[in-house]
Amino acid sequence: MSLLLHSDIETKVNTLLKGNIARVGGRMGQLFQYKNCKVTDINVIDGGYGKVHRGLNLKSFYKSTKQQIRQELLWMYKGESEPRDRKTILLDMHFAMQNNNLHHKFAATISSNVLEHSPNPIYLLLNFHFITKENGWQFHAIPNYRYTFDCHRKPTPIEHLIEDFEKKIWFDDTSHNSDYIQSAIEKHGWQKSFHEKYPVSYPFMHFHVFDENNVRKLAEFMFEDVTVDILKNEKFGDNMLLVRNKLKPKFIEKYKSLLNDYR
Repeated sequence: MSLLLHSDIETKVNTLLKGNIARVGGRMGQLFQYKNCKVTDINVIDGGYGKVHRGLNLKSFYKSTKQQIRQELLWMYKGESEPRDRKTILLDMHFAMQNNNLHHKFAATISSNVLEHSPNPIYLLLNFHFITKENGWQFHAIPNYRYTFDCHRKPTPIEHLIEDFEKKIWFDDTSHNSDYIQSAIEKHGWQKSFHEKYPVSYPFMHFHVFDENNVRKLAEFMFEDVTVDILKNEKFGDNMLLVRNKLKPKFIEKYKSLLNDYR
């Protein structure tokens, strides 16, 4: 793996991210070493780690117990980098602001392969802001379109992301479907078999397309203290984004009423 922009993001991440941390999506092991961390996973019902079983019948109890034993053994071997059901909050992060118990609860929040699935990334980042302590840190890995099945699309302009926020675009949005289909299914083909089972809709598609430039513009539109890089190996390339969890005063002032409406 190599950082193409040669920033100091790896040092920053492993120095600044510590204490109680919320993780959404993938394991985030690209740069983050999980030293001095206690991790709580926040995911939808199937957060990429297998369904979290609930209920009292014997079959579900057996599956849940077997899965949890396996996860605990992996955790004992690998540490906090390994997700566990008993550390999972079942929640779509778009609704985090509705849970006051999470308000500024975590010293840092991290996500992997999450923001591109959102029809409204600015609003999603605000939910991350809500659960992260003021002046804490957010760290996100977002696929760079050049190295994914989005390669036949164009990066989403920052103006478009702002418009989606102002118009309160939500899960029922279909304006990106044809663009996604022509790249992910028809030209690249990687998602063809996947979408024979899952619909082209939230959360199973990439609504927006990112490179290092619009990731930086998006972050600098909202936050102070932004670091962006690209982590690349022979198989993939991710935009790595680290921001201090402090919204810009101009952003707050401009969208004060809209923020109240969202809440």
